[in-house]
Amino acid sequence: MKEKIKEHIKKHQVLYSALLILFCFFAQIFYYNRIEVTDELFTFANTYKLHNGINLYSQNNIIDTPLFFWIGNLFLKVFGNNFFVYKIYGIIIFEVIFLLQLNILRKLKVPTVRAIVYILLISLPFTKTLFGSGANYNNLAILFWLLGMNFIIKKDDLHVNIIEQGIASALIFATKQNIGIYYLMGLTIFTIYNYRKELKTVIKKLLGIYIVFLVITGMWIGILAMQGELKDFINYCFLGIGEFATKHLKFQDFNIVLYAIPIIAFIIAWFMKKKCNLELNDNFTKISVFFACFTFTSLLIGYPIFNIYHIKLALIVPIVYCIYIAEQFVANAKELFGLSIIKKIIIGYISIALIVNIVYLGITLSRGFYEINYKEPYFGMFATKEMQEKINEVTNFVKLKEKNNQKVIIFSEESNIYQTLLNKNYQDFDLPLLGNWGHKGEERVLNKIKNMKDTFILLKDKSLTEQESNKIKDYIKGNYSKTGEIADFQIYYIK
Repeated sequence: MKEKIKEHIKKHQVLYSALLILFCFFAQIFYYNRIEVTDELFTFANTYKLHNGINLYSQNNIIDTPLFFWIGNLFLKVFGNNFFVYKIYGIIIFEVIFLLQLNILRKLKVPTVRAIVYILLISLPFTKTLFGSGANYNNLAILFWLLGMNFIIKKDDLHVNIIEQGIASALIFATKQNIGIYYLMGLTIFTIYNYRKELKTVIKKLLGIYIVFLVITGMWIGILAMQGELKDFINYCFLGIGEFATKHLKFQDFNIVLYAIPIIAFIIAWFMKKKCNLELNDNFTKISVFFACFTFTSLLIGYPIFNIYHIKLALIVPIVYCIYIAEQFVANAKELFGLSIIKKIIIGYISIALIVNIVYLGITLSRGFYEINYKEPYFGMFATKEMQEKINEVTNFVKLKEKNNQKVIIFSEESNIYQTLLNKNYQDFDLPLLGNWGHKGEERVLNKIKNMKDTFILLKDKSLTEQESNKIKDYIKGNYSKTGEIADFQIYYIK
């Protein structure tokens, strides 16, 4: 019986690996499943609007290419139009990222058991940030990035296939435009290196990849054009983003030093190759160059806001190389890293993960999180009593004023929390952040406010994202009457 179980696990080790990752982080999934200002709530609101017939760009202020939202909308159509379904969408993305990391390592001849241990011990402390962002276009773009790298790694060598790489590049670009460009940069550099002795091959492959990329990209851009979305798409996704990036470069904390990790890994790789007499993987140098090409372009993902989320996101690709380097040490020190040690590490990690989960669960319960009674759109989400009271207070205020034919604008990063529930769409005001308004968006939004009549504006001084417009806030405070407060919002009235 014992042998049959072992054989079954060995046969389905990828499946059990996926289940292990879920087990080790189930409480964190639970912990982040709450109503508050998060990227996941932003993207859910946009996907929910799309599902309800709101156009992505002409009626919304989405700043990313559309594939993530199209797939998310399909999820909602098939499985249900609520946050619980959307959360599953995000979990699937994370699971596939984990499995693609695992598959790359297996292709590089890292034993499956050790690869799983490495990922749990090294990779997940970084990638667990993905749980906080949940279903997110950046995560999906990284998924396609790892898929593209998987395509290159063949059984005994590294090969660039025109169709595969054209499709992978197009999928990344269709998910997040800047990440798609970074992938193409890394792919171009590696293709030149890999076929450097055959100029005709280099030209043929790069031209082929670019053509496939442009054909696929042209198809979905054509769809946007037929929907009358092209002008607004260009404004929000390119003109506005470019303007924001040049004006708002930020290093929000010292986590930028984490970028030293892949640099250290490459230094170690060079040292192992030049100074140590070790039995390395057959294609060690080529593999190192391969990862270098994609690593240093992936680090650009943090631009222009180098906060902890974007930094950790950028490290998902180089962390795989770090694991590969770790395996080279282990493979050359079997007497130090025997099977018994690996078993102890697995048991120890699972035990620690279980304790962490219990702590997270305790924190969640102690804060009074409970399931909201709404069937849609927030089915499956949790909130404190304070948050539920705040939601009820604000939404009731909006409904009351609308009965009197008055408009309420919630000028806050929290706006989508209430507008989604109310099934309202005020485009630029639903996510009123610098960088989400297109070219010269701050001036355009300010002019919209100046032309408003019989309108209430709710705003608050503090911002979690630090991307709200202080210029517009100051204008509202200086030119309109404050009529009171509701929850933690100040109420201003435009006659």
